[in-house]
Amino acid sequence: MKHNYPKNRKPNQNSTTQILLKKYSEQELYKMWVKFNGMYKMSQYLTNEMGFWVTPYVIRYISNKFCWTRKITDKNLPIYKGVLSGQVKAEYYKHIQFV
Repeated sequence: MKHNYPKNRKPNQNSTTQILLKKYSEQELYKMWVKFNGMYKMSQYLTNEMGFWVTPYVIRYISNKFCWTRKITDKNLPIYKGVLSGQVKAEYYKHIQFV
């Protein structure tokens, strides 16, 4: 698929991603992502903190951009149960390490 923008396009300084990266460092965002167990709860927290709506997909973009991974040790979580039962492949969740 061909992109419909020039190759020399610069990042938009007013995007939600850039605003978050200006206010918080990458390490701070990573610690929040691990603390809140992913993108949905973190986006709710940041929406309350920032005063404007931060979508979970902005958090997904940042986590994919910086190749974040987190460990899951709670075997009662639905994701972990699905992997243990074999219904879901662990390879699907590249950002999660099942410990």
